[in-house]
Amino acid sequence: MSIIGCLFGGFVMTGAQCDTLSPTGSFGIYFNSTDPTNDDATYIGSAACNSCHPGYAADHLLHGHASALTGIEGQPPAYPAEASQAGVPNAPNGFDFNDIAYVIGGHNKGALFVDTDGFLLTTGETGALAQWNLDFPANGTAAGFAEFAADQVDPLSFDFVQFAALTTGPQAQDSENPSFQDNRPGMAGTFAEAGVQCEACHGPGSNHAPNPGARNLFVDPTGANSCNQCHVQPFGSDGATIPASDGFIAPQAQYAEMRASGGHAEFRCTFCHDPHVSTTYDRPNAIRNECTACHTDINMALHDGMVFTRGDYVEELSCVSCHMPFAGKRFSSANADVVGDLGRMGDTRSHIFRINTDEATFDAMFNEAGNEVARDELDRAAVTLDFVCARCHNGIGAFNISLEGLSGVAVRMHGNLATDEDAAP
Repeated sequence: MSIIGCLFGGFVMTGAQCDTLSPTGSFGIYFNSTDPTNDDATYIGSAACNSCHPGYAADHLLHGHASALTGIEGQPPAYPAEASQAGVPNAPNGFDFNDIAYVIGGHNKGALFVDTDGFLLTTGETGALAQWNLDFPANGTAAGFAEFAADQVDPLSFDFVQFAALTTGPQAQDSENPSFQDNRPGMAGTFAEAGVQCEACHGPGSNHAPNPGARNLFVDPTGANSCNQCHVQPFGSDGATIPASDGFIAPQAQYAEMRASGGHAEFRCTFCHDPHVSTTYDRPNAIRNECTACHTDINMALHDGMVFTRGDYVEELSCVSCHMPFAGKRFSSANADVVGDLGRMGDTRSHIFRINTDEATFDAMFNEAGNEVARDELDRAAVTLDFVCARCHNGIGAFNISLEGLSGVAVRMHGNLATDEDAAP
């Protein structure tokens, strides 16, 4: 199999919240990098953190982490005014917000609903369109309700497996913790606060707040006890597998994807991301290093300066356009009216980075059962050209290219295509 890959050398970066960072190196402002419990501290809530850290609080409020799960008290969930793509105006048909205990998401792609007994509303059980899709112009999704779990005829618990990555301080139910969150029968297990708030990454803050100068709050130097806990499935696993469903990468799998990305496998998330800032609403400050910070000698392969448009959707093409295609699906995916018969497009960008340039479709990207992303003998994964090239080159967005043509071009994409007659569309 021919692969376009990405490698990394010994590059060093600086950031506003750190002294010196490298993709795998040290991080050293705070003195606790090993104990996420902060010496058995207790949770004090994000409001306490925000009172001393208003700048971080304002940034975090715009981040999807803050609204991963929102408690409801008879009213629609509130989002910051700057979050222009956020919003959940109504509950599913037949319900109002007095019937809803929590809303999942609503930040920029979609939302699901948890009823007052702690069960997820599903189409199969309620007969209602139980998922709210926000406008997502990238894949052509228009705002409106859609089916969710149409085959789920029994109540679907919103328990630890479901809420762990969406909350702060989640605890599974066991003999020592037999509780149900809010005493709701569908929510086996507990959490300290809804949403991924400050203490989800930095640990409980009761020992830090009285003595902030000691700087003993947990700051993770590797991501193994922060980003990596939630961006795998199931919660807290080692990321050895990349789950998939319906021909797309399952959500919350970014760490597992990166581990299978070849040269980026040992990267730390914070080399590229400022974890406090939203890539959706404040990308210039959210991305610490673009691809070109390291890959200084890679050209844009005839796409330099180009802008892709399809209706109201506009995308200035970059490395991310091809090497981080929308191969994951959280809420919605494009249909043939948007990407043609060959193209595929979900709503979540992949962190695999590597591209399979073979004349192969998405079936080759997954195992035979279709429930995991396949890997080669070096434990690497790669996205196929239907996700990468055909989501644009389908005759609807950009000019159409066959799968054979895409493979012929992609295998030497970063070469001198401008003088390669065989590469003409």
